[in-house]
Amino acid sequence: MKRLICLIISVVVASMAMAQDIDSMVMSLATRRLGGSSVRVVADDDSRSAVRIVEAQRRTRVVSGFRIVIYSDNGQYAGDNADAELAKFKEMFPYINAYLVYESPYFKISVGDCLSMEEAQILMAQLTPHYPKAFPKRENIRFEELCDARRQVVDTLSISGPEVIIEPAFEEKVEIFE
Repeated sequence: MKRLICLIISVVVASMAMAQDIDSMVMSLATRRLGGSSVRVVADDDSRSAVRIVEAQRRTRVVSGFRIVIYSDNGQYAGDNADAELAKFKEMFPYINAYLVYESPYFKISVGDCLSMEEAQILMAQLTPHYPKAFPKRENIRFEELCDARRQVVDTLSISGPEVIIEPAFEEKVEIFE
């Protein structure tokens, strides 16, 4: 029974402390509050290992998706040119994730975190005026990167006003209200 309670507590702590490890959570709970009271946390090794397993799974989960390759070169100054191109892209499109990778012998910049080819095509249409040679490429996307990209899109939409209307290619309208 005691182990079951510890396991339940560890799962709750793991879900509450997404970016924190169990030690920092214990320290946070143990600090004295304004009323002078404090919490004493006793965590056995099972709860610590459960939290570590959940954190490791969260970090390593990947999904198959697409990114748009906007730069690929293997010339003498390809690395320096890639750095400059990455900085230029981040200045023009700060809300789109960009990744510089070296796949021997090429330096490549791929952008976006798209789940489907349709999503990649929409992004590519936005980038084509600036990068006419851009093309989609299937890549594994870490789940955490995908969540960050989705959160940035929601934040961008909520900045533009209380009501945003997105008009897809078909007749229906989707309305987002805050």
